[in-house]
Amino acid sequence: MTVQDHSWGPWHKPPEYFSVPAYWDPEIQDAIAAKGRSVKIIDCTLSEGEDMVGRHLSWAARIRLAHMLDELGVGEITTPIGLSPRELKDWVRACKRGGIETPICDKLIAHVLPLEQGDWKKRYDNHLACEADTFVTFPYYPQISYWSDFTKGPFTKDQVVDAIHETVSYGVERDAQIIFSFPDSFRHSIETIKLFCKAGVDAGAMGIYIYDSRGQSNPRASYLICREIKETIGDVNLYVQHHNDLGMATANSLAAAEAGADFIDAAMNGVGDRSGTAALEEVACALYAYGWDAGVRLDKLLPLAEEVEKAFGGNISNAIKPIIGWQANMEEGYGHRDPDDPPESPMAIAGEVLGKPFESVIGPNVFGKIHYIQPEGLHKHKEIIADFIGELGFECSEEDLEEVRNRTKDALLGRAEGYITIDELRLIVEGVLGSND
Repeated sequence: MTVQDHSWGPWHKPPEYFSVPAYWDPEIQDAIAAKGRSVKIIDCTLSEGEDMVGRHLSWAARIRLAHMLDELGVGEITTPIGLSPRELKDWVRACKRGGIETPICDKLIAHVLPLEQGDWKKRYDNHLACEADTFVTFPYYPQISYWSDFTKGPFTKDQVVDAIHETVSYGVERDAQIIFSFPDSFRHSIETIKLFCKAGVDAGAMGIYIYDSRGQSNPRASYLICREIKETIGDVNLYVQHHNDLGMATANSLAAAEAGADFIDAAMNGVGDRSGTAALEEVACALYAYGWDAGVRLDKLLPLAEEVEKAFGGNISNAIKPIIGWQANMEEGYGHRDPDDPPESPMAIAGEVLGKPFESVIGPNVFGKIHYIQPEGLHKHKEIIADFIGELGFECSEEDLEEVRNRTKDALLGRAEGYITIDELRLIVEGVLGSND
């Protein structure tokens, strides 16, 4: 046998080669959920990618990427988030006219508690009318609620459960395929997670979607959380998303699959806010290497990765590399925090520890995505620009606010990095208000 002769190796036969032998030890295999090594991937490239600072997809890119994801073989494709109801419906219809057969998931129908404060049913109806195949709905409540396990904050667990029943059943009664979720799921206590998941299922949800929104989990924690949920919800589908702030999203995703998750949320090239989300190419190959069937055509990954890199303007890895990426401590608008929350709260590890505090910035999504997904009552004003102006200590008339908005858009047009800082916004506001003297 020569060095070039590879016939001795079972190169494409997991578990014979593409994994470490210890993985097939009974101690590990006996812990894998009884449903077997079959899991689907729900792609979030279009929904999470535009969370990157200064990145915005064109209509053509959204359609093109959807077609490539369909050919890749993912289980579901999430919609771009932040489109107007009309554009969202047009996009879904364009995908289906173009022959895309993969189910499309509208991932974000948020309801700010208490439900009585806004016209939540109108927002809900607008989403249901977009003609997606599945819809994710969740109640929104302040972070202090789950940080304290609802011993602090404005709502009790019973009030949240009541809101879950009302919002999930509203969609189910309209013959929609509803997936229930709740914000920052992994930071809730295990018992609260199970309580809310059961409430969603009892109200008729066909799936549960949980998020490691800050990328803080590790494989042991993800396994435990997913196992406990699956024991609670039975045959109802479990969708799991992991962010990658600590660089463990792929490992955590494999652990979720081992615990019985039905869908793993992942994005091509790992795109997403801060340090991104689980990278689809990594998750798909890791699953394959360890004998899982995810239905993904691995030979389609590299061309799609190149297309995603181009569509989002390049240099993705420089932006989202965990810990050291330039946007690892940065989000547009408030990101994953409320205006009154500590600035470091969106991060898996406080930026002050690294000498790089969390930073809110103004980018294109402040005028598009964030404007459309922000339900009534989430912040003090109807848009984030006004929120930031108020935090800076200024008062603006509607006319002045419109001028600030226009000058901010002009400033963004000339920025290769795609964003401006809050200090730069301050200068714009001072310029507008100073002209009134």
